[in-house]
Amino acid sequence: MGQQQSKSELLYQQVSCGNIEGIKALHREGANLEWIDREGKTPLIVACMNSELRHVAKTLIELGANVNAYRPGRHAGTPLHHAAKRGLESTVKLLLSHGANALVMNDDCQTPLDVARAKGHTSVVRTIESHVCLFSGWLREFYGPGFLEVLAPQLVSRKVWVVVLPGGSRNLSRPFKLELAIYSSLQDAQPRIVIALWKANLEAPKLYHSDPSVIIIENSTKTRVKLAPATENDNQQLKWFCDACKGIPQAQPAFLHTNQTPVLPTAPLDAEDLQIAVAINASIQSAMQDVPALVDAHPNSGASSSNSVVNTTKHGGLGVPSAHAQPNTESMHEPGPGINSTQHMQIESNTAVAQTGSDSIPVGSTYCT
Repeated sequence: MGQQQSKSELLYQQVSCGNIEGIKALHREGANLEWIDREGKTPLIVACMNSELRHVAKTLIELGANVNAYRPGRHAGTPLHHAAKRGLESTVKLLLSHGANALVMNDDCQTPLDVARAKGHTSVVRTIESHVCLFSGWLREFYGPGFLEVLAPQLVSRKVWVVVLPGGSRNLSRPFKLELAIYSSLQDAQPRIVIALWKANLEAPKLYHSDPSVIIIENSTKTRVKLAPATENDNQQLKWFCDACKGIPQAQPAFLHTNQTPVLPTAPLDAEDLQIAVAINASIQSAMQDVPALVDAHPNSGASSSNSVVNTTKHGGLGVPSAHAQPNTESMHEPGPGINSTQHMQIESNTAVAQTGSDSIPVGSTYCT
């Protein structure tokens, strides 16, 4: 047993030296890829802390190292946390492409995206967001008095980069909850505003008005955001955005298709969550028959819109994040690298139930397992 441990420790030591052949030889002899040092670091975590060891990280992953190995303690987490903290974009892409879970929180309750934002690593922020988002693209945000929006909308609106994505969780067996992040520019690592969509009301979009727009109101803070397409009358872009806010995916995000699960044990679902999941599972079977898998690229211009308000607070979990290409972006690659729309995921979705005598429509959250 002692000899086996010494081989595993020797493999760990070869990581810092960048000795790929030595790592492969020791692995063939039975050395453990998940050997942990006194600080809780695995060989892969060590490789993901140094930009010069990306080739070592790639080798370890190809040999079978756990990309979601969890290191407890402050300023720790998974290999993705460590790579994001140091702004190692190439290593981040490597980990994501091999199934690293971008929604795992560390002991500081931060996801890898939170860490990258806090450290100001813009390129890593964009990379992670494009991997997990339902929507990302340019929109126009109105910020002036309401009467000016009618008289001179160009004077009271500004282009903003908008992302709809799931927040992190310590218990990934529960439904994901979506957030809306608004950036002033693509150079910003920190969003100017973040709205918890499970606590917000989404007005039915005015898609076929002369100046289509949508209003989102955060219930607790009463924050009000009015958004319109970046390009005049681009109804499809606004529809994509509104669908994303309601948890309707345009494509299937790669991070949901990994077979690896977070390392930390999590609490089981409570009775309420189980009842919700059962009800949603029943309703989705009929609802999905009437909803196309992909949005029609040429929607019927004669379709009508209602004046109702969509309430996204019901049960709060929106859990099918996905990235899709946006047609009107500036100096930004299309979101969603590594996404394969032919891959499969299990989606459970509540159907909307109209309230009699009320203008609001509570919309069930979209769940995934």
